[in-house]
Amino acid sequence: MLIIAVAGLGDVAKYVVEELNALNSSTRPVKIVLLSRENRPWFNQQPNTIFRITDYSITSLTKHLTDVDVLISLVHSNERFYNDAHEAMIAACKASSRCKRFIPSECGGDIERFPQHPEFYVPTHGAIRKLLEEQNEIEYTLFNQGWFMDYFISADRSYMKRILPVWPLDLEKETIRIPGTGEEPVTFTSARDTGKALARLATSDIEWEKYTYIAGETTTWNKVVKLIEKIYPDKKLKITYKTLEELEQDRTKHLHDKDPTELWLAFMDLWNATGASAVPMEKVERQRKKYFADIHFSNIEEFIKTAEKVNHVV
Repeated sequence: MLIIAVAGLGDVAKYVVEELNALNSSTRPVKIVLLSRENRPWFNQQPNTIFRITDYSITSLTKHLTDVDVLISLVHSNERFYNDAHEAMIAACKASSRCKRFIPSECGGDIERFPQHPEFYVPTHGAIRKLLEEQNEIEYTLFNQGWFMDYFISADRSYMKRILPVWPLDLEKETIRIPGTGEEPVTFTSARDTGKALARLATSDIEWEKYTYIAGETTTWNKVVKLIEKIYPDKKLKITYKTLEELEQDRTKHLHDKDPTELWLAFMDLWNATGASAVPMEKVERQRKKYFADIHFSNIEEFIKTAEKVNHVV
């Protein structure tokens, strides 16, 4: 039996757990170890799971990973906790005789061309990428999919919590705040497809590449506006733009704020305006054939229309 641990039981983890369970079969049985600092009622109710409380220390994780084959981290933090937790996970995998495959928490854009975006990832994700690169005991892949497409749909159709104003489009107010010219490439992928892809990677016998990318659709914010007005003809979006120069000024203005909210917003806007949120499509197409041939990745219009037809989470 393949045992896969999922650390960081947030919104994305719900999709990963559901998709791992969808792959569970008599020919390839899968058991899921759930790692969290506290009980999570939704996860406690899922089949084929073992819940383990951890403080993300090396001692705790080493104990909890002794029977695990693959570790997926979905721990999200812009603070030191991200580093501490991932450093402990790496150390625990090194100490394990069994857990030698690790997917750290990324879920960003093209981190090869733009490792500096979003900027709050540099001291956290950047440090862990370096730590992984310097070792050869654990197989790992850095997994990215751009924006989550779920923010286009009603909140009751997705596990993903709303993130306005970081997400530039407000359908209720019929406004969109576009960072840059709106012509920069940007990638969108549904959380469901992300969960499917992570489940396939975790259960695959194929050797991982250092970077893995998926995409539902790569487009531009200007094209998104036209698509939204096509799907919702009664909505006429009020568009505002911020130039790259203005965004750099926002970054400088808020660089030393005690409350990092505005600074982090500037970092995310720069992630958009530089094209860093778009994943490399040549790698997407190649890796889709290699790892994800049986997955259909929804584009934006298809995803929105699917969500409108049902009365449950998509």
